[in-house]
Amino acid sequence: MLKTLVKPNVVVSVLVLLSTFSSSPVLAKSASPVSVKIGYFNLALVKASSPDSAGTEMLRTQAENQLKADLDAANKQIQKMQEEKKPQSEIDKAVHDNQLAINAKQQALVQLVQAQSMRARERIMQATNQVCREKGLDLAIDGEGLLVGGRTVLDNGVDITQDIVKALTPGATSSASAQ
Repeated sequence: MLKTLVKPNVVVSVLVLLSTFSSSPVLAKSASPVSVKIGYFNLALVKASSPDSAGTEMLRTQAENQLKADLDAANKQIQKMQEEKKPQSEIDKAVHDNQLAINAKQQALVQLVQAQSMRARERIMQATNQVCREKGLDLAIDGEGLLVGGRTVLDNGVDITQDIVKALTPGATSSASAQ
């Protein structure tokens, strides 16, 4: 992949060499440069600043705490039954019933946390798309996940992290729409 930089418009021209993806020499010869405006953001910072992501984390923590409390209560019940010298069949039934109840709660809580997490990801995606439209960007990249060419993108791309955070904040407008 060859890259040419045009700094005034913060445009990165990307020449995609199709020959790396196809063995057809005809396709490789038809490749042409494409101008792409690139924005980058810090996904970890966006998530940390997002009310939806914070709610997901709080929900996950509450779910874990509830499961631990339920497990402790079940263990105490079994221990009490053993101390009271209850029949082994009764203890086994209590263990089985508690396992089923805890497994059902665990599955329900996992589904709840996953649904909340999906909503948070969707809101981040919507905010990112909104900021890209407002700033006229063609591509948004999580700067943390960029392995090759990162310095070029960071030096010449547009940092949209704070714009995304603002778009996720209730009642706030992104800086692109304020300009």
